[in-house]
Amino acid sequence: MRGQAVASRPRARRKAVRSASSVEVRRKGGLSARSVLRLLPPALYLSVLILAAWLLYYSIASPYFLVREVSVSGNRLLDADQARDATGALGQNVLRLREDDIERAVATVSVVRSARVVMALPGRLNIEITERTPLVQWQAREGSFLVDRDGVVFSRQQPPTPVPLVKEWDGPPMGEGSHVDPAVLGAVETLSMVLPSRAGIQPPWFEYSHSSGVAIPVQGGPRIVFGDADDLDGKIRALSAIRRHLEEIKARAEIIDLRFKDRPVYVLASTTSPKPAPAR
Repeated sequence: MRGQAVASRPRARRKAVRSASSVEVRRKGGLSARSVLRLLPPALYLSVLILAAWLLYYSIASPYFLVREVSVSGNRLLDADQARDATGALGQNVLRLREDDIERAVATVSVVRSARVVMALPGRLNIEITERTPLVQWQAREGSFLVDRDGVVFSRQQPPTPVPLVKEWDGPPMGEGSHVDPAVLGAVETLSMVLPSRAGIQPPWFEYSHSSGVAIPVQGGPRIVFGDADDLDGKIRALSAIRRHLEEIKARAEIIDLRFKDRPVYVLASTTSPKPAPAR
């Protein structure tokens, strides 16, 4: 037993010596690697810097990255060349452009509600356009314009699908980028939807003036003045009551004025004095 214990001690010492030696080797190996890095010639560092500078210069100055193509999609009213011109990107280095800057530039065109830009190397831009949707066609002294739900006047073109026509008589000068009161547009939209079903009237167009508000002409009938968008439901009920009354008395009105909620009136075609509307 004692011999075995004595014999085991040298083996333990040898194992300890080997472990210590391996640690020392690893330590020396780490030091050796750092030493090698210190001994790398400065020319290598200089070469790396020169290569990085050349790559930077090449990416900025090389014609390889110049924008040569701008594709436009989603446009119906907007001319694609107008969108390309708005980007200002043709001939520019694609690496120096920012997508959000280009999107804001394209969105300044009145017909554009929003734009999404995607860059593709080496020199291509893809622009996806979302155009404004016309709610009405607004006819002013300066011409006919498309107007969206927000009241933005954005195009002189004809609408892609039929929309209500509004003729304005006394408004300020109008052009692309002008604005129309959204409340007026709301009244026109509501009346165009409910008059055919509730009053049997299909307006050929709407009229608007700042003095009397929204009105419609009725072919072979009176001019109906609605005024503003307040209580349109009540005004339509008053209109139905007046029309029934006119049928009973076999008279034809020239004007039916519904602007004043508590006292709507009508003017007979043969007279010039307004008559109070019958009780609803």
